[in-house]
Amino acid sequence: MLEVRDLSKSFGGLKAVGNLSIRVGQGEFVGVIGPNGAGKTTLMNLVTGYMQPTSGDILFEGRSIVGLKPYQISHRGVGRTFQVVRPFSEMSVEDNVMTGALFSGAKTSSLAKARKAAELPMELTGLAAKRHMHAGALTLGEKKKLELARALATAPRLLLLDEVMGGVTRGEVDDLMVVLQRIHASGVTIVMIEHLVEVIMALSKRVVVLNFGQKLHEGSPREVVEHPAVIESYLGRPLDAEVA
Repeated sequence: MLEVRDLSKSFGGLKAVGNLSIRVGQGEFVGVIGPNGAGKTTLMNLVTGYMQPTSGDILFEGRSIVGLKPYQISHRGVGRTFQVVRPFSEMSVEDNVMTGALFSGAKTSSLAKARKAAELPMELTGLAAKRHMHAGALTLGEKKKLELARALATAPRLLLLDEVMGGVTRGEVDDLMVVLQRIHASGVTIVMIEHLVEVIMALSKRVVVLNFGQKLHEGSPREVVEHPAVIESYLGRPLDAEVA
């Protein structure tokens, strides 16, 4: 579904991503981890068109998306969330999700069609009961769900998640994990960047580790947490938690 080929991105003399190649198959749940400055968010910005690569190519469903604008990539079927949530605070939850549907590129130009398109995202994220609540009154964990629902309203086949667990409580982390499992089970392919390694290990079937903009290691969660280079560069010590 997604293929990153020899991708590089430089900012002056700094190479944020260097000759990176990654493949993601349809239906996968892939985790991406690495220390701060490893190039994780830069990679996501490149895939979604917010940055243009210095070299290399990005293919979605076999077609290059390099050079396309973010909204054009969204219309192709690639959704994303952002680290910092920015809901329309004075609008209802439902209206927030409808904005995603209205700008999805699908045939949801009418409010009635957008309202219908917002139903499943609100159900999947557990926000249906709070559809009439102002977004500004939600907890941070609920705002994270709203961010997911807005992204889902664009009808993505591939969803990129950037630190969706950032800043939330332990209970909200557990709740969001259930939501992500539900979204994945609905048929959406997911690539997830996350600092909470235990979340990545619990949800992902395959993990890619970045370091200094390059792929340090790739494999199953167990292979990754036991790899000496990953322990040295990122984990600091082996994880004792059970992984799939």
